[in-house]
Amino acid sequence: MIKKFTGICRCGKFFLLFTIFKRYLLENDVDAGHIIEITLNSIKNEELRDLKVCFKFIKDCWKYYLLLDEVQFMLQFEEVLNSLLLWIPMFT
Repeated sequence: MIKKFTGICRCGKFFLLFTIFKRYLLENDVDAGHIIEITLNSIKNEELRDLKVCFKFIKDCWKYYLLLDEVQFMLQFEEVLNSLLLWIPMFT
C-alpha cells in the first residue's frame, strides 16, 4: 500500500510522517527495525535518487515500512511507484 502526503513547503509533512506516523507504528507493535526512514535530499541517500537503485532497495525491503521524504529529488519517481505496484501483488 502506498500513501502520499502533499502540501506546501514547511507545513508539517515531515513531522506527520517521521514523528506521528512512526510513533503510531511503534505503538501498534511494529518492530523499530522494520521502519526505514529515507530523506532523499540528504547526501547520505544520494545513490537512492537513481530510480533503478531505489527500486531495487525498496523491492528488497518490501515487508518493511518505508518512509520517504523529498521524492522530488529523484527524477521519474512515478516509475518506481508504478513498477512496485506491478511487482508487489505477486508476493502478497
